[in-house]
Amino acid sequence: MFTHLKYLSSLFFPCCVAWFLLTGVHGTAEALLWTLPLWFLILVDWLSPKIDPNQQKHLVADWFYDSLLYTLSLLQFLIIGLLLIYANQLQWGSVNQVANSIVNLAVMRILVGTTSGSSAIIVAHELIHRNQKHKRILGRLLLYSVCYEHFVIAHIRGHHLNVATPEDIATARLGENFNHYWKRVYKEHFKYAWNFELNRLHQIHSSNLFANSVLQGLLIEATLVILIISTFGWAAAFIFSYQSLSAVRLLETINYYQHWGLEHGKATNSLAWVNQSSFTEYALIGLSNHISHHQNASSPFYNTPYSELGPKMPYGYFVTNLWVKLNNESYQRVSTAILKEPVL
Repeated sequence: MFTHLKYLSSLFFPCCVAWFLLTGVHGTAEALLWTLPLWFLILVDWLSPKIDPNQQKHLVADWFYDSLLYTLSLLQFLIIGLLLIYANQLQWGSVNQVANSIVNLAVMRILVGTTSGSSAIIVAHELIHRNQKHKRILGRLLLYSVCYEHFVIAHIRGHHLNVATPEDIATARLGENFNHYWKRVYKEHFKYAWNFELNRLHQIHSSNLFANSVLQGLLIEATLVILIISTFGWAAAFIFSYQSLSAVRLLETINYYQHWGLEHGKATNSLAWVNQSSFTEYALIGLSNHISHHQNASSPFYNTPYSELGPKMPYGYFVTNLWVKLNNESYQRVSTAILKEPVL
């Protein structure tokens, strides 16, 4: 009856990050202790019970879920504002102050980069698929907070059309390590979006360079960084840019293991890996039901049913994210063995 309340777990980490920023500047040891909520999430995900495929999914009221998306969006904008204020308050006058400021910047990168990647971009990912214009606009604003607005074109016009095929940029190839994937995808997503806009303008016979939405996004993001420098200083601009890069890297990590080795998956009806962690499903507001998302992209994540039509991930998203980055050889070895298992 109250299963839908589990989606409130998605608020835990953004609220922790906001509280960290609101109560700073912290001492070195105290700042490092603020990373514990992230380790807690990873532990809970590791211990999480598996999803029961036979359990009927409880309906969630539209107003409840949409309110959650709006709350997460407001939290993201609040976190970015607090991040800039926090960075502006850091002291650089002595060796001890410099050391403490560097530690605080590192912790901010970990905390804000993670919540931007695991909360803000996930919300943006859902909203850019929605039919209502105001929700799509909000999704774009969230992407501006991580300087990745061209993701809209690369994702909707590229990934969703070509998922699980050799033509898809975001589908990691069998045997492709994460570092190679990250460098390839970061460049090619921008190139794809830019060329898509050039072709669109050519087809409508427009010579107006500023009608290019990718260029518009770049100008807005550059203006935002300039305003941050002039208002909050270089440290704030640095950490804003760094958290943006960290968030995008987290997004592409998720893309990496969602489709790894499935470049021919569409032919065998394996569009993505199956997540079995119930904690991941609720903490990431339904993103992990990724197979069904590709089958019906405009449906809200909470309406996407669990599907077993794909290889099974050994762990949830939080654990797998760490696994992919810390021991990619082990991840590939285990995943390759799973792909070789017979389909039941």
